[in-house]
Amino acid sequence: MFDKLRVFASSLLCVLVVVGLLSSSAAYGYTIRQLQETTAADGTSGHDGETVDCAGGVVIKKLARGMPRILLYDPNSADGWGGIQIKDWSTGAALLNGVAEGDWVSLTNIPVEEYRGTTFLQYDPLMSSTVGFSVVSSGNALPAPLQVAAADIAAPVETQPEFWMIDNHNAEKYESMFVTVRNVTVTELGLGKGPDNYNLRAADADVWSSDYLNDDKVGDYDPKVAVGQGFQSVTGLLEQYTKVRDTYAWDYYQILTVSTADLVVPEPASLTLLAVGAAGLLGRKRRAAVR
Repeated sequence: MFDKLRVFASSLLCVLVVVGLLSSSAAYGYTIRQLQETTAADGTSGHDGETVDCAGGVVIKKLARGMPRILLYDPNSADGWGGIQIKDWSTGAALLNGVAEGDWVSLTNIPVEEYRGTTFLQYDPLMSSTVGFSVVSSGNALPAPLQVAAADIAAPVETQPEFWMIDNHNAEKYESMFVTVRNVTVTELGLGKGPDNYNLRAADADVWSSDYLNDDKVGDYDPKVAVGQGFQSVTGLLEQYTKVRDTYAWDYYQILTVSTADLVVPEPASLTLLAVGAAGLLGRKRRAAVR
């Protein structure tokens, strides 16, 4: 009888160990926050150049334009440091086609690389022959974009011709997260690295946006984008872009829209309020210039 109890206890312990390992699989490896959060002045991840295991997060967007990208979000870091992008270099886009929005995906042996200011995970068998992924769970809720003030991701300043630089990297915590700014107006096109950047003016600051990941764009811009156009809100993926050369230098954050639905034009009743706000802002600037 004692031997039977000992065998049963041993078997039960093995089952509990296996169950424990399975239940903790979603927490294995670095969290997105641990890979993204940094105190570096330029926003560089402390894990740049490493090959890591990542506990991952929920797939909230799959982008097939250009190099396939998968955007992961960790709901445990909803106020910042909660998003990261994966570039899928594998044959047949195995990762992109192997996961669905709402899946919690973890990754093993995946390289971390800073590319022009943004921290990416590179799903690239040539960089790591043992890179892999697992779908931990499916049907997870997709988050609403994080609403932020324009001043939180303020536009760069042109310190000299073709040198557009931000004052600080406080917006780094929102990198690769979907964010929304409200009550903005397009004031200028063709800024920064290419013709697809444009300036959005809010009451508290300017912020830059771009449509290069937008499937609905025509040419460089979404059809709604034009100088003078006001938006009730603009939503997109926040990405840092940094490139410094002798004759030009760019270091800024930009909101990347992914569809025309990300650009919300005010209803007629709201247009008057937006116009009044814009007029008030211009009036304040004129009065300040007179002084």
